[in-house]
Amino acid sequence: MNDRVLVVGAGLSGLVAARELAHRGVGATVLDREPRAAGRLATRAVGPGRADDGAQFFTVRDERFAELVGRWRSGGCPITTWCHGFASAPAVGDGPAAADTTGDGPPRFVVAGGMDGLAAHLAQGLDVRTGVVVEAVAREGHGWRVSGRGRDGGEKAVWRAGRVLLTAPVTRSLGLLAAGDTALPAPQAVALRRLRYAPCQSVAVALDRPPAVPEPGGVQFARGPVGWLGDNLRKGVSGTPAVTVHAAEDWSAAHLYHDPTGVAEKLLAFAAPWLGGARPVATRVRRWRHSRPTVRHPERAFVVRPDGGVAPAVVFAGDAFGGARVEGAALSGLAAARALTDPVLG
Repeated sequence: MNDRVLVVGAGLSGLVAARELAHRGVGATVLDREPRAAGRLATRAVGPGRADDGAQFFTVRDERFAELVGRWRSGGCPITTWCHGFASAPAVGDGPAAADTTGDGPPRFVVAGGMDGLAAHLAQGLDVRTGVVVEAVAREGHGWRVSGRGRDGGEKAVWRAGRVLLTAPVTRSLGLLAAGDTALPAPQAVALRRLRYAPCQSVAVALDRPPAVPEPGGVQFARGPVGWLGDNLRKGVSGTPAVTVHAAEDWSAAHLYHDPTGVAEKLLAFAAPWLGGARPVATRVRRWRHSRPTVRHPERAFVVRPDGGVAPAVVFAGDAFGGARVEGAALSGLAAARALTDPVLG
């Protein structure tokens, strides 16, 4: 049997899993449609600046995650403490005068230069193939065949391995199996189809001068069209003023397929009181259709034996399994690697 593992998705779960597999002596090939490994650890140029437009920070609560973070830091990943709590306000329209900056809490960690630095650190030394649009995942003998093509529509390519890990949003992963005519046992298929995600519209904007965002450079809103506003200059991501605006989930859902230019204009109009008269010099919009899991599966790694248990196992992982956010995604990847190296799953 081919003992190599194919990992679909080069976000945090997939990269953590691939590194843990390597640590256990198992080779893995990671496939992702984006130009760089990142997933929601996304940082993008916007005009003269840079902005995190996916995950904005992370916290550490679980001992296993603390061990992982310690390993990343000792390996040279520039993880720093941003703050111990953000400003808060009832709604974005209330302006900075309504901000409460007295909150305190656990450390909020970021990566100097952008959250995508963590993905780049984890991808070092791994076989990561970016710019690959995976089209189908199918059984082949006592193993798996994954087929896809480049984002530029190039020639079709095929990868083969003994086991597969799917870390893309569950709806996409189920679609890949269906495209490969791979049937899942009914109870497990039903459990996976129950999982749900909320979207987020993200706007990154470069400014001509610093905004009026209060210390420590991030503010969370309890209601209204905007959920978060972050200052990437103060955060250490950008060398020039740049702000990230995350729309609230209900507003994002209602405007998910609207024209990106109009979305940016509306969100910047909402955020205007917090910009302090600074003018936008460039904007970029990102639609996160699967930003946050709202219905999760309790297991951190979900093992499925397709076709009545005849086929080798396929494993699902990601922040929809066990726990959300950065910590949940990392722990899911760790659990997936352990499941994939369990000899009873072969």
